[in-house]
Amino acid sequence: MNEMEQSSLSSSSSMWMEVVEALVPHHKLNKLEIRGYKGSRLLHLMSSPLNFIKEIRLTTLREVSSLPAMGKLPLLESLYIWFVEQLKLVGSEFLGIESSSDDDVVAFPKLNKLKFGHCSKWEEWEDITEEEEESSAISIMPCLIEFSLVFCESMKKLPHRLLRKASSLRSLNIFGSSELVKTYAEDSEGSAWRSISQHNPQLVLCQKIF
Repeated sequence: MNEMEQSSLSSSSSMWMEVVEALVPHHKLNKLEIRGYKGSRLLHLMSSPLNFIKEIRLTTLREVSSLPAMGKLPLLESLYIWFVEQLKLVGSEFLGIESSSDDDVVAFPKLNKLKFGHCSKWEEWEDITEEEEESSAISIMPCLIEFSLVFCESMKKLPHRLLRKASSLRSLNIFGSSELVKTYAEDSEGSAWRSISQHNPQLVLCQKIF
């Protein structure tokens, strides 16, 4: 790619981000879908006008490489992240936990369905620390029932500590992700699966494409 092409892509990305930043959602919006967005970041997506949002679908975001602090959304129940092609790392900021806070913290307090699909470059979901796992002041996805990863070929390991905190989780669905299938599905008696399921005996591992 030459310098002119890089400059054009950068300019286009900035334009898309400016357009999204200029949008003011209705303060009681409860469903949001962003499809085909060409910006490189989702800047203030999690701001206060989305406090009533219950469902978010992010689809075909070809330049986005990181996710914002969605865990701060108090009423979010369903989150679908599909074809975010440049995503390589889901960092701790995704949970929206402020480390300096002295109050009890709940990340994704109402989330019950989480689905990632076709994030082919996604390699890592940063786990929480041992201290965060043991802290009774930090709750993570307490209502999560269904978690799916479909065609996330580069992902090799799940965030075990984080998933152990999701005590209501009942269905872990892995499909088309060969490394994850090898680690968890093909060795359902192995240490990796036991690390997640030992505190949650009702958790079921399945393989389906929805």
